Amino acid sequence: MAFRTEKEEWGETIVGHVKEINKDNITIGEVNEYGIPIGTSTFKLDAILDIILEDKTLNSLEILEGLHAQLVQKDCTTFWGCGNEIKEHISERMHEKKPTTIFVNDGDNDDTDIIGFILEMDEKCILVEMIDRYGEKDGVILIPLETITGVRWDSLEDNARWLLFQRKKHVKDSLD
Repeated sequence: MAFRTEKEEWGETIVGHVKEINKDNITIGEVNEYGIPIGTSTFKLDAILDIILEDKTLNSLEILEGLHAQLVQKDCTTFWGCGNEIKEHISERMHEKKPTTIFVNDGDNDDTDIIGFILEMDEKCILVEMIDRYGEKDGVILIPLETITGVRWDSLEDNARWLLFQRKKHVKDSLD
């Protein structure tokens, strides 16, 4: 379940499982964005503005909770540098066929991170099949090497998307 209370900023929620409830208060065993337990929150029942029982995010968190033993931040590795300087690391990730984060300069003095499978690479650009936070394919993007500022793999976010992708692929394959 997800709860939004009057104390939370707009759009923020407390996500977790009801641990205890009485006539005045509710205690939630909270989980983070990867379904990992992070403690408890207790608040007044009359402070609740919204309760979400099921949505795409909660379904993904439920899957990750069940796979939490597999969701580990292994040896998260990041290489920073322009795409031409780090293209050997990008190429290695292409052969791994696992989600990788590509940091791209978006022209606003900031980096945009693109997470997905590196499909192809040549001397000028890479082709990435993007994976969204639900583990679903989210289109293909062509990224010029000169805009790449870094590459990362085996982070919690990369691994969560990989587990969700594998789970959805397994379900889809079993239905076919």
